[in-house]
Amino acid sequence: MVYTARWGIVATGWISERFFIDLLVDESTRGVTDVVHTPIAVASRSVAKAEKFIADFGNGVQGVKAYGSYAELFADPNVDIVYVGTPHSSHYEVSLQALKAGKHVLCEKAFTINAAQARHLADYAKSHKLFLMEAVWTRFFPLSLEFQKLLHEEKIIGNIRRVTSDLAHKFVPDVESRLYNPHLGGGALLDVGVYAMTWIQMICYNHPKNLQSRPSVINSTILKSPLTGVDESTVITMVWDKPHIISTATCSIAVNSPEDCLVRVQGDLGEIIVPVSKANPTEFIVKIYATEDGKEDEVKAFKFPIPGPTGLFWEADAVARDVRDGKIVDDIYPAEESVFVMEVFDEVRRQNDFVYPAEIEFVEDE
Repeated sequence: MVYTARWGIVATGWISERFFIDLLVDESTRGVTDVVHTPIAVASRSVAKAEKFIADFGNGVQGVKAYGSYAELFADPNVDIVYVGTPHSSHYEVSLQALKAGKHVLCEKAFTINAAQARHLADYAKSHKLFLMEAVWTRFFPLSLEFQKLLHEEKIIGNIRRVTSDLAHKFVPDVESRLYNPHLGGGALLDVGVYAMTWIQMICYNHPKNLQSRPSVINSTILKSPLTGVDESTVITMVWDKPHIISTATCSIAVNSPEDCLVRVQGDLGEIIVPVSKANPTEFIVKIYATEDGKEDEVKAFKFPIPGPTGLFWEADAVARDVRDGKIVDDIYPAEESVFVMEVFDEVRRQNDFVYPAEIEFVEDE
């Protein structure tokens, strides 16, 4: 029996556009036959904005309701799952409102502003038996699943020794930009730092010997924007004890990542490189070191084309299956990992005396 996931989309910015478009892609084009996605409603700050969003990006879809407030969407009994695509600063508040309305939630990254907010959402969802997940779409790519299989199950490069992970996109400094607005949680850490951490999580946090233990954040550096004070570039160095690995995550909104290497995992026998500097890579390269002088390294590229505009549909498929099966956390990306990332980011901010405005750091009293 095919399960129909009934979605409500909150906010009408760029990432919501991408999600809405991918939600409407025919599931069969990616070999999915057990779930289908039906957008029920879109909410914005005005009905007109919601209507325009549906008209512009709905590919002619009919019957999607337009709401001029988030509360109206949360009250719609036909909406089962809420996708939260608001700016970072309101992820916590809007997700909590949706959960209190009895809705399952897929919240965009960064999950929250701090770890206390993340913990509150995770605990609330668990205690009320509601599904909650951060929309870290990279974790659900077939590429990512094969990457982890080769690394952890087949141990293709032997023992992992060192990891570097980066995501950087150059933006023009602008006081009007969300990325440069501290009151909206702007800056590199919460915007692209999540991606750099995602690969570190797949490689180190989820290593079979690590058992989800926390690393030591031995050093971090934040370079603040002279324009607005947001973190323009950030570097995080972590040491993992089980197994003993050093990892470095870097992110920036001042420069672009090098195209030849987004992620590099170095082991005893070889290395794996993710070469493309974007959030939805389509290949990785495995290099096995030559064991004899005069012989060349063995190099193989693994390619994974995306059968659609962006690739956000894979996380939507996972959420639909979880809700169908009565799960409240996802096996691939449980909410506890989102809490972990925010704990790391909190420590980085502590080390660098970096805070966000008080009005977005709050945690609601029970």
